[in-house]
Formats: sequence, C-alpha cells, structure tokens
Amino acid sequence: MEHSPEVQKQYFQFAYQTGSDIWTHLPYRYTAEEMLPDFERDALVLDIGAGRGLWAAKLVGLGYRVLGIDYVKDIVEKVNARIREDGYADRARFMVGNALDIPFTDTSFDLVTDIGTLQHITSDQWDDYVGEISRVLKTGGYFLKISLSRKTAQFMGWSPRTSTDGNFTKFGVHYHFFTENEITDTFGEAFMIVDQQFQTYESKSDPGDNVTLVFTLMQKK
Repeated sequence: MEHSPEVQKQYFQFAYQTGSDIWTHLPYRYTAEEMLPDFERDALVLDIGAGRGLWAAKLVGLGYRVLGIDYVKDIVEKVNARIREDGYADRARFMVGNALDIPFTDTSFDLVTDIGTLQHITSDQWDDYVGEISRVLKTGGYFLKISLSRKTAQFMGWSPRTSTDGNFTKFGVHYHFFTENEITDTFGEAFMIVDQQFQTYESKSDPGDNVTLVFTLMQKK
C-alpha cells in the first residue's frame, strides 16, 4: 500500500488508543532527558506530535511548562482530561495542531521537542517543518529531535541500513530513516548541532527487529 496521509492519521489514532505505536516500548526517555539543556524552572516547552503525553509528563516533572500539539483530536481531549485529573493543568496543556502549521506565535518557546514526528513527514515538506520550528523558537532556543536512524539493521522485515533513500511504507504509513548528513543538510541553515547520539533498542514491531534512534540536540542560530 502506498503512503496515504489519511490512513496514516487513522493508524496513529488507533496506536494511541491501544499503546501499539513503536515509541511506547522504547526507553528513549533516559537518553533524551540526559541531553536536555539546562533551563530555569518554568521554561516553556513545545512538544510536537505529543501523542499520549508520556514525554510531556516527564518534562512537567522536570519543572518545565509544556504545550503539546497533536493532529489526532480524540487523543488531545483524553490527555487534557487526564492532565486535569492528575492535577497539573496549570503546567501543561494539549492542543490540536500540525507540525507544518504550528498554532503559536513567533519566538514563544525556550525548547521544542519532537519524539518521532518528522520521520513520518515526507521530504518535500521538511523545509516547511524546519521553518515552523525555527519560527516559534526564541533566538538561541533549543530543539531536541528523535528520529529513526539509517543505522537500523531491520524494521518490519526491511533493512534501512542497506536502503539508498531511507523511505519505507507499511500499511499506508510513511517512515523515513535519517542519515547524519540528511539531518545536517535539513537543519544546518537555521540550527547548529550541539549534540548527537545513537541508541539501538529491541523492537516489538516484528520478530528480529531492532531500531536505532538518532537523538539530535540543536540550537537556533
């Protein structure tokens, strides 16, 4: 099946409801937390593609204020309800939004995080994505991105490591596995790379799979 934006959205809606998205089972948070820059308490963070709010909750626990966006309305409503029930609605809020048209004003955020969103956006939209991230970040602000890496040996029976373009579609969902050069070329005009790390995890997406993630911390020029 070819990539279909509508099918992809339906996939995420189902995955969020069932906890079957690939991020649920990967312990990425440990490396991500270690890479966070030092901020004063109450720094404002935007989490893109915030999903079920697991990473956002971690950020709140670290003392940040968090705004999350996701394009699945049902999950946004459920997460906001849980935030109210858990008593930190004064520290976090989710909104329906798209990474290519972020619903916030210029230079609003100290930090933007993206845990696995860009890899589902096709390359013809990467410039728009970078432009939106840069627009909402303060000058000197930071961007932490976690994406699938081309170093991955096997994913759903396919080998990203031997792929020439890193693009893969399964059940209508688009995946892109990034090389280091692609990250530099995509973000280099607007951002300076401060730190980059790779971590490999066993994955439940298919027997024998393991997924390598690339963690990139950048600072807006």
